[in-house]
Amino acid sequence: MSDFDKDLSARLRSSLPHDGAPHLSADIVTGAAERRAPRIGNPARTLGIAGGAGLAVAAITVGALVVAPTFQQAPLFTAAAASGTAGAQDAVSPAAESMKIGWWVDYHYSAGAGLSTEGGSGEVYQLVLDGDPQKRATQIAGIFGVTGAPATASYSDASYPTWLVGPEDGSAPTVTVTWSGTGDWWYSDPAAASFYICDPTVTADQAIEYGCTMPADAPENKAPGEAEARAEAQALLASTGFDVDASDITVAADDWGTTATANLVIAGAKTALDWTVSWSNTGAISWAYGHSISVESRGTYGTVSAVDAVARLDDGRWWGSAGPDYQGGGPVLYAADAKDADTTPAVEPSAEPSTEPTDVAVDPEATAEPVPTDPETGEPIPVDPVPTDIPTPEVVDVTVDTAEPTLLLMWDADGGAWLVPGYAMKVSEGWWSSVVSLVDGVIALPE
Repeated sequence: MSDFDKDLSARLRSSLPHDGAPHLSADIVTGAAERRAPRIGNPARTLGIAGGAGLAVAAITVGALVVAPTFQQAPLFTAAAASGTAGAQDAVSPAAESMKIGWWVDYHYSAGAGLSTEGGSGEVYQLVLDGDPQKRATQIAGIFGVTGAPATASYSDASYPTWLVGPEDGSAPTVTVTWSGTGDWWYSDPAAASFYICDPTVTADQAIEYGCTMPADAPENKAPGEAEARAEAQALLASTGFDVDASDITVAADDWGTTATANLVIAGAKTALDWTVSWSNTGAISWAYGHSISVESRGTYGTVSAVDAVARLDDGRWWGSAGPDYQGGGPVLYAADAKDADTTPAVEPSAEPSTEPTDVAVDPEATAEPVPTDPETGEPIPVDPVPTDIPTPEVVDVTVDTAEPTLLLMWDADGGAWLVPGYAMKVSEGWWSSVVSLVDGVIALPE
């Protein structure tokens, strides 16, 4: 070793502090969890530089040693507040959601013997609004032949900014674009409403009253057939910016018209985000809708095993919407009276609540609340009695037999949309549920 090297080494040793490590403020350590992890602008390029790579890595390593006990990456987002359990949300329609008073069931989930105990990883995608809302409204209006300039809707506000091309009252074709969430756009044409054929027992005068067409006068159903609908929908959706293979478009047809639907597919998973075009039996497009988003990857993260995910089914905060391949079926909705639970037929999840008057007569003197009356006759309007004896929910044990990895549509607390790894789970009773599989800490859950 030369004299110069010896002198340099000595000076370096003497420059180091001999009274222990420097004191760190408590603020540095306790606040570390809120700070972002250091990033190297171009890791590949940095690591390719001799000497410089060692300095950069060393600097980050020292910092990590100091804050490691309290450091963690900030969550990607905070999930929107959930209402109800995951199984209930996934299997029951909003209409049935309003009938919860008749459920009286507490589902307890357990993992079947065939479920995996191995965790893994999955990619997270953010659905980002793409473009300018007014330009988007003009573009969609041009595709459907709606003339006019975009105008702010009367109900538009900061949280739900909405633009219209066409009349807001629906008296003529209208395009609506809402610049929140996934940037939904809607097209509707009231003149293209389907005609419907009268029941054979309806008279000609009743047909006028009901607005239906007598069977003998019924025109031909001019809605496109399955192959034609696929081709037309593919071309139309492509013009809006959504490219999809014709074979991936699902078509449903009946006497009322034809509807074609395509779902966003990411990494081979058909997601819950869909685009739809619907023709009435007049042959015209009566309505259509889609979205205005780009898909951006936010990285790959760890996922829990299927067995561990089953425990999350009781917590609706872990719920996300699965794609159409995992829809259908649903938990039994029990009667309000628990003793009738075994004999009352199940209500289909898609059933709308009845709007027909009931046969239960109400004694005006038996309630402190005023009884609604018919404005024309003045007679009391029959209503369902309010149950006073609320039964204890029945506990139902449910075994999850199947758990298939997929992407789930999830909303954050700011109204943004994400696609996250999850499981579609099929229970022994035959219906599907879904649950997010990301490990704890990747997303923040609401209180």
